[in-house]
Amino acid sequence: MINLMSELFKKETIIYYLLSVYLLIGVIIFKDFGIGIEEHFQRSSGFYWLNYLLQFTELENLKNLVNDKVYEIKSLHPNLPPVDIAKHYGVVFDLPMALIEVVFNIDNSQTQFYLRHLSNFIIFFVSGYLFYLIILKRTKIYSISIISCLFYLLSPRIFGNSFFDGKDLFFLSLITINFYFFISYTKKRSFSSILFFSLFCALSTSSRIMGLFFPIGFIILSIFQIINNKEYKKTIFELILFIFLFFIFLYIHWPYLWTLQIFEFANFFQSFKVAANPIVYFNGNYYVSEYLPQTYLPLWIVISTPEIIILTFVIGIIFFISRLLNRFASIKLSMLSNDLWRGKEEKTDFFIFLSLFQIIIVYVSFSLNLYGGWRHFLFLHFFIIYFSAIGIYFVLLKLKNKLNLIRYFIIILSIFIFEIIFNLYKYHPFQSVYFNNLVSNGMKKNFEVDTQSLSRVEAIKDILRDSGKANNITIGTASWTPLENGRSLIKKNYWYRLNFTGTSNKENVDYIYTNYYYEVNPLFANKYKIPENFKLLKTLTIDNTHVYSIYKKNH
Repeated sequence: MINLMSELFKKETIIYYLLSVYLLIGVIIFKDFGIGIEEHFQRSSGFYWLNYLLQFTELENLKNLVNDKVYEIKSLHPNLPPVDIAKHYGVVFDLPMALIEVVFNIDNSQTQFYLRHLSNFIIFFVSGYLFYLIILKRTKIYSISIISCLFYLLSPRIFGNSFFDGKDLFFLSLITINFYFFISYTKKRSFSSILFFSLFCALSTSSRIMGLFFPIGFIILSIFQIINNKEYKKTIFELILFIFLFFIFLYIHWPYLWTLQIFEFANFFQSFKVAANPIVYFNGNYYVSEYLPQTYLPLWIVISTPEIIILTFVIGIIFFISRLLNRFASIKLSMLSNDLWRGKEEKTDFFIFLSLFQIIIVYVSFSLNLYGGWRHFLFLHFFIIYFSAIGIYFVLLKLKNKLNLIRYFIIILSIFIFEIIFNLYKYHPFQSVYFNNLVSNGMKKNFEVDTQSLSRVEAIKDILRDSGKANNITIGTASWTPLENGRSLIKKNYWYRLNFTGTSNKENVDYIYTNYYYEVNPLFANKYKIPENFKLLKTLTIDNTHVYSIYKKNH
């Protein structure tokens, strides 16, 4: 029995027990989350592309079913953005979801979105396991790999978004998978490793144009190797093969490219500019999103990521940069690649840092249109946790042969992991509004909270419970949030009881909902003002963070 228990709890098996528990919990709770602000649009984009692709087939029955879906979406959600905007993004998530929905005749709106949530979570879960393998291959230390994997999977905002964010969080999953195949390529320079790496480079690029940092970084890395590598002919061949496969895969799975003429590629990147310039509330001030201060992104990351992750990341990035500077100090052109990295592990560090450096250059050099916290840059989570793992690795190197200190260090990290788990429980199912302890209760009022409008589903349920069996319930909003889209996760037999008026005519509604997103903007003060004849029915506050409120009319 003792031998059996010893086998069961070997270091290499612990991760599988932890991942099994994680997956089980995710499968149990995935229905608890609301609908993200862009989910309806993403679903409609899936049918947009499916409808487009079916033009090249003779599957008339399937065409009719898809047309019915397109008509239904337009009828129920007339205020969605023009669906042809979807052509600027790839089809890797939304189109398969649309196809499954049609093939299996999924008509129930709850099931439709639950399927999306569960699928997105499972893909993120898989990326978490691959992240564990990435760190294990890099450090060869199980404890670092397990802790880093838990950091990756449990960071509250990332965990919350993993259920409903099929664009930004899905992109994070893709690039993690991509880095795994890059490491596979460095370990074994085979055709299959180049094939999979180029495939996921293409998928990442179509999902978010920022994915171009993969092929660009790989080209730069290959050039370094070609300069003085004895196997430069092989490297050149692999580079040409990679570029060829990358463009083939990109073209095949991204129908938007099929319609472009050669001369239109000159304006290709213009299509990714966000036309809207919403007012953003950040650190107690108001900005047009295109003119945010440079501190916007780093500050959001610092205040909404667990402190222990930020600390170990800082240690890791300082360690790497200092090592890189030492390499540059003694660099010789004839030994360029050997001087920049020594071994496959350091080569991986260099490629990942090179990718991160490109992103930083883009962020600093261009006026990016950001809003909603750092959701457009959630993919940075990979880089943060990777260098966090390097930071832990560095500390353990410094504590070499000091077994007691190493044990204390691992225990301290474990305590912080339990704190993260507690916060997941405390914020559930609104982990996406998490702030760490670096933000005082007073400071929390200086930042936008429910930017994904998850709370609207829970608010509608609250109103239905309060209204009893009343029919014709009229609900207004003191928020930008399109509340009516939240009914998709409400049982359909309740729909006939609900009427939504938006921000207009609030005096003549029964209830008013707000998620504190836009009403902080003084330009809309009157629009979002609560009439005096309404009383507060409910306010949800988590850790002194106001998530949403419901007001009821005094009759």
